[in-house]
Amino acid sequence: MDAVKRQTRLFTAQWVRKCHSLIDPQWRGKGGYWGARSAVVLAVCLLLVWTLSPAAPVVTISAYNQVSCRDIGAAQGQTSAAVPLRVFTPVHQLSLPILKALCAQPAIMSHYSDVSVFWQSRSEFVPAHIYSQFYDVMWGRDYVLNGMSPSYLDYYQPLLTLPGYDVYWYATAAGFQGNNPDFEHLNVGLLDDPFSLSGYQLPMNQLNSMQIAADDRQIRFYPSRDALEQALLSGEVDVVADTSFSALSRSPAVQSTVLIAAQVSSGAWYVSSRVSSSQTLLAIQKTLSSLR
Repeated sequence: MDAVKRQTRLFTAQWVRKCHSLIDPQWRGKGGYWGARSAVVLAVCLLLVWTLSPAAPVVTISAYNQVSCRDIGAAQGQTSAAVPLRVFTPVHQLSLPILKALCAQPAIMSHYSDVSVFWQSRSEFVPAHIYSQFYDVMWGRDYVLNGMSPSYLDYYQPLLTLPGYDVYWYATAAGFQGNNPDFEHLNVGLLDDPFSLSGYQLPMNQLNSMQIAADDRQIRFYPSRDALEQALLSGEVDVVADTSFSALSRSPAVQSTVLIAAQVSSGAWYVSSRVSSSQTLLAIQKTLSSLR
């Protein structure tokens, strides 16, 4: 930014000399002479004010799918450790709350140079992440991890089991009961994530039982739960599937809720065997527990 401003000041000076040489012979003695000179002076002043003003601080994100204590201006680790604590969550809305809470823990920051929270779709999480223990802390479900690597417990141990949740159809139509006739003239919104139990698998299973396929033109897919919620509230779709934690459960726009599945497993937080400090483990556990 400073280099840009230096170039701007140089350009401004050159521009003033050039414009003055053009204006003076062409406009001197004419009615618009002083008006033209005033316009040039005003433009120059505005440019100089900008070049002399202090640059506003900019939050720099390390990558499109990760954020760290450094990125949000939080205190970084006071340690000789060269690596950060790396945390994985498939839900990007949780990344900042998780990060802010972990960055505020002295027991964590005394063992790591920083904290980095990563979010990515579950389809991008691969067995290599387990074997390399790329993440120090990660969210997962036991049957998924076991399917990826039957020996995953050699690398990761459960740290905190999360409480179950219910899955519902949320509809803006009064009297919606989730039966086949209810779906005939309604547009349905689902999460564009085939690995999501609540946003795709469970509702899609129910739709399949009613002979409504994934490629049906009534079904529309959305990249995030926020987008799914907005699609319902804007009237783009008439019914969506989401969890009991959803903001839709409190929305006055929702006229009907129908249970799809009860007490679905929320999975657990797992910690790498490389995290050996009991103080650090306790701090991570307490922090994640407070975010339920």
